[in-house]
This record gives sequence, structure tokens and C-alpha cells, in this order.
Amino acid sequence: MASSGKPAPQERGAPLARDERTFFTYPTAFGPVTIGADGQAVTAVVLGEAALPGTGRATAITTEAANQVMEYLAGKRTAFTVAYAPAGTDFQHEVWKALTNIPYGQTRTTREIAATIGAAEAYRAVGAAVRKSPLAILIPAHRVVSVTGKPTGPVESALLNLEQQNSR
Repeated sequence: MASSGKPAPQERGAPLARDERTFFTYPTAFGPVTIGADGQAVTAVVLGEAALPGTGRATAITTEAANQVMEYLAGKRTAFTVAYAPAGTDFQHEVWKALTNIPYGQTRTTREIAATIGAAEAYRAVGAAVRKSPLAILIPAHRVVSVTGKPTGPVESALLNLEQQNSR
């Protein structure tokens, strides 16, 4: 069950076990954002309310991720420092790492990403990996645009506009 509003402070004591999954929905100026974690790192960031694996409660890691996302949405942050560990294939991880290297406010096409990772002909597979990113905003899939240079959807367009306005 996702909650919104102010998260309850995490109780002091032993850190969460790595396999203790939690999630919490945080309100932002752009709407709810649900963040999942495994006790050590963020495993999912979903724009909107979502029921993710685990217990619906805020933890130190989900709250830190939410704070960083809110700073990003307020134009006060251009990079993320919270630990994250998305589940995916080796190829997906390679693509997602390449996405994190796209500078704030800039864009790349799937062909450019494919060339960057040394798989120039795999641009369709790159596109599939981009769409499978489980960490909205933290892994900047919104910076990947169509071959014509257009964002792939309204959310991507809004995030790119935010970045480009703050890059000036």
C-alpha cells in the first residue's frame, strides 16, 4: 500500500537487510513519485503512484532519493548521488550507464548511444533498454530523443524543457 504525505522517520537501529524491499510514494510539484529500495540502494523510481515489491513505508534511502528527485525537479540538482541498483541484463546495464553520461540538458539518439557502447547496429535493442529503465529521472532516459531530435513523449519533453531552462 503506497502512502503519500510526510514520511515517518526511520526508526534507529540495525540497518535494513539488503533483501528487505520497501517502497513509498512521495508528493512532488509534478505529481506523485514512487521509490522502491532493497535496503541498500534504490531499485525503482516510478512517476506516479505504484505498488512495488515489498512493504509500503519510507526508509532513509527512499527519502534521500525523493529529496534528490525534488531538488532536480526544482532545478537545484543536475546529478544524483543516491545509491541505485536496477535489475536488468548486462546489455541493459551498459545502455543505462551510457545514459548517465549524457550531460544535463543535452540529448542523444538511440543510434548515438549504440555507437557509444560499441554496438552501432544494435540501436533498436538500445531503444528497448532505454524504455525498460526502472529508474525514471535517476537514469535519464528522457534525454534519449527520436532520430528527428524530438522527445519521445510529453513527460520526456517536460523534463528536457526543465533541464534546458536551467542550463542557461
